[in-house]
Amino acid sequence: MLEKKRDSRVLIELVDEMPEFCQDFFIGRKNERALSTRIGYARDINYFIDWMIQNHRDFCQFEGKKRSIKPSDFGMITVSDIDKYIELYSDEHQIRATARARSAISSFYKYLTDTLRAIDYNPVSGAQRIKIPNKDYVIYLTSEEQDKLLNCIRYGTGLTDRQQVWHKHYEKRDLAMIFLFLDTGLRVSELNGIDNGDLDLNECSVVVTRKGGKQSKIYFSDESCEYIRDYLEEKQIVTPLSCGPKEPLFVTLQGRRLAIRQIQEIVPKYVDAALPEKAGTISPHKLRSSFAMEFYRVERDILALQQRMGHSSLNTTNIYAKAFESVSNQTRNWRKEI
Repeated sequence: MLEKKRDSRVLIELVDEMPEFCQDFFIGRKNERALSTRIGYARDINYFIDWMIQNHRDFCQFEGKKRSIKPSDFGMITVSDIDKYIELYSDEHQIRATARARSAISSFYKYLTDTLRAIDYNPVSGAQRIKIPNKDYVIYLTSEEQDKLLNCIRYGTGLTDRQQVWHKHYEKRDLAMIFLFLDTGLRVSELNGIDNGDLDLNECSVVVTRKGGKQSKIYFSDESCEYIRDYLEEKQIVTPLSCGPKEPLFVTLQGRRLAIRQIQEIVPKYVDAALPEKAGTISPHKLRSSFAMEFYRVERDILALQQRMGHSSLNTTNIYAKAFESVSNQTRNWRKEI
């Protein structure tokens, strides 16, 4: 009974953060779904709304005013928006979590269309279905490809003339950020949430917030530390007001925290320039995969990798071990043929 009361409070707290009309969907219709399901749906839809406010040009107007969003406002979201959201969400979450999130959004839109009749069309019905990937195959960058990518950031090689003009303003930030991805395997949401005060450059560590809200201390290399120091020195000059301990680590030229979408757009820019054969395939999550494949190649310790990746299930970590063995077998077979 106490556990049920506690879960009820969790749901109420989640709903209190959402648009006012959501109360009926989650609380007024309690006989339609189990309490645990409604909590999961509330988290997923809350995340979905927050993402749209941060990334959708028409939803940006609701920043700080989420409670005022009306049912009809969700008609501004298109099939393309849903596809992009699900694709980026799947980069950060396991397949099961992504499928649940899609189900939550689909149910929410069905409520908007069929029950409230606030909008005419459910964009989730036209969105792409979730594809379960081949577990023996992982898209990643080899160590040689990583070097090419980092050299592109260092020297601007392969960038367009227009990109070259602005590159000097972003070089130190982007090098520190992308090297940190490759050095630690952080999720884009974890890196995005880092504040200056989370860093300890003396011990080469950073405290990040993992999925589920748990905080973990992550250690990085001396090379990462050097790039971060260089970036912080430049940041102190360019955007001094963003250098307080509670201010975000990675910021725009105006000193605002880089949005997740902006980080997701920065990575492909350099990949397209440095590795055109990999254009369209490498996201921040694939840099995380690159870390995992390199870590397993060197350490061959699946439990250590699970801890470094912050996976709750060893099955998720095992994807990289299976992929590594698959690549190793292909390499051995190729050598036999020649």
